[in-house]
Amino acid sequence: GILVDLQGPKIRLGTFADGSVLLREGDTFVITTDDVVGTRDIASTTYSGLAGDVHAGDLILIDDGRVCLRAISVEGSMVRTMVLEGGRISDHKGINLPGVPVSVPAMSEKDHDDLRWALKAGIDWVALSFVRNADDFDVVQAVMTEVGISVPVIAKIEKPQAVDALEEIVDRFDAIMVARGDLGVELPLEMVPLVQKRAIVLAREAAKPVIVATQMLESMVSMSRPTRAEASDVANAVLDGTDALMLSGETSIGAHPIASVETMARIISAVESEALAQMDTVNTEPRNKGEAIASAATSVGAAINAEALVAFTQTGTSAHLVARYRSPIPIYAFTPVEEVRNRLTLVWGVETFLVPPVVHTDQMVRQVDAALLDMGRVERETSVVIVAGSPPGIPGSTNAMRVHVMGHAVSEQALAYRE
Repeated sequence: GILVDLQGPKIRLGTFADGSVLLREGDTFVITTDDVVGTRDIASTTYSGLAGDVHAGDLILIDDGRVCLRAISVEGSMVRTMVLEGGRISDHKGINLPGVPVSVPAMSEKDHDDLRWALKAGIDWVALSFVRNADDFDVVQAVMTEVGISVPVIAKIEKPQAVDALEEIVDRFDAIMVARGDLGVELPLEMVPLVQKRAIVLAREAAKPVIVATQMLESMVSMSRPTRAEASDVANAVLDGTDALMLSGETSIGAHPIASVETMARIISAVESEALAQMDTVNTEPRNKGEAIASAATSVGAAINAEALVAFTQTGTSAHLVARYRSPIPIYAFTPVEEVRNRLTLVWGVETFLVPPVVHTDQMVRQVDAALLDMGRVERETSVVIVAGSPPGIPGSTNAMRVHVMGHAVSEQALAYRE
């Protein structure tokens, strides 16, 4: 699947005459909304509303908090600051305003244009940066309606306002991403692990994918091996129950992109093979027949030592519902919809098969036999648990659970087996 990450209303510095400047503790430094070339005394910003949002005493963090300023005064278009923690700043570095409610829109004009292009290019997911509340979804939805193409939307959790509205955001969006870079600048560092755990629990209860991102293996930007703490961070995110982990600087600008991916994959595989039982269970009671059948299928699969859990799905929902229980039994999704196949790559533990549409549930069973036996995923005479809707092909119609012995015809007279 292809995920497009919209830049969002990120506040940035402009450019400097020499590309960068060094700020020292105690220096006075001005940030202006005017279009100026930066020096060691002044720099411009991409955010025209900065002087209206910032007040004396507010903190201004640059480059993910590496440089810390405090606003002294606001004079027209200029915010005069004092450097509390110095460092080198350079062209287009990000600005964070912890505790300051900014008035930027959820999507910039560039985001609108980028989304239109991405939708026409055939993306599978879109991620919206700096989400503040559930209503931000409407802005993305308006563009998708305009283009006539709809894809699932991921809310990136990186603002304190989003943390406060987390339940509503999980309910409204199709998935969430815990983007720990900006989140760790906007919130106290000690709060980030707690937000991560809460976000994963809420997403799993809603059967929606959750991604943990940023600074997973940060030292591998320059080093060939991660620190032990980073390896533990990756492992703990897996144990928390995340669907996916995302590398950022490690692969975009790092010196060891392939090694970073291989290292993360090894850690994930080791944790899931040895410690899956330690993962927290989902305690949500089923609210409808689809959820009840998915829960029952997971329990039945464990009770009979099934070799696989199989979900036939038109939208991907049945696969999401089965996957949220994090069963050690392999999960296979069968769908006739290519877009669903692509989107399910984000969901924990699901391998998806693209199959022709059928008109009878016995034909579904035949597809399971053909795919899983031919590819060696299971052996003959072993049991699998199948979740499906009858009649097939109707979204939201999951109403059946079936235990099937691989290689056994359902009936010689069954519709699917007639020549």
